[in-house]
Amino acid sequence: PSARLVEDHSMAASRKMALAISFVANVVLAAVMIGLLLTSSTHGIVGAPVSISRSPVTSARIGARLDRFSTINRPEMCVWAEDGSAPVESEPQSGQQRRGRRERDGGRQPKFEERVLQVRRITKVVKGGKNMGFRALVAVGDKNGRVGLGCASAKEVMTAVEKASMEAKKTAITVPITKGSTLPHRLDIQWGAAEVMMKPASVGTGLVAGGAVRTILELAGYQNARGKQLGTDNALNNAKAVLEAFKSFDIEKIKAANMI
Repeated sequence: PSARLVEDHSMAASRKMALAISFVANVVLAAVMIGLLLTSSTHGIVGAPVSISRSPVTSARIGARLDRFSTINRPEMCVWAEDGSAPVESEPQSGQQRRGRRERDGGRQPKFEERVLQVRRITKVVKGGKNMGFRALVAVGDKNGRVGLGCASAKEVMTAVEKASMEAKKTAITVPITKGSTLPHRLDIQWGAAEVMMKPASVGTGLVAGGAVRTILELAGYQNARGKQLGTDNALNNAKAVLEAFKSFDIEKIKAANMI
């Protein structure tokens, strides 16, 4: 037992000695690191420098560049942006031609309002099976005598609507609107299974119609009119019937009668 006690005391003493040596080493290492950090802040040895020392050559180059930018007349550079006229010499020839076309066209494009009349799922049978897609029917108009109709199909609804809208804008027609914001005369048209009747109405009546007929009359700019779908309820056939009725207007005779 006495030998075991001596051995335990020696082991405890060695542990205390190792802890003391480790503590002293950590203190010395911390002091060295603090010294390095303090010297690096003044001499720029370790880490990011606190201040940048510039040589005379570098200072001269920076000063020359600043003088070059200070001589630019900034108001003259930006005057074209203030009055809305870009310098002609800086634009390519194609840009000048495009701008010239816009000026000849009056610089304004009609703002069409879009209405989706119908979206249906379609199936195309091919050799390998069936391809599913969507068909969109879109009517556009500026409510000032311009109206169009487009029908297109695609694999996605948004793509079909965009294609139909582009087709409607390309095929838009002009319709006459009387001084009372109504139709010049009665229209009776039949397109396939659709049969549509439209006739003028007095001021304050409003649009008395439903379905695709009402939508197209509203987009065309009519505020007082009556319409009736006498045949099928299919939006595509009724919309095409309305457009065919609009195409039957004789605008020259209407103008000669002083109705618009």
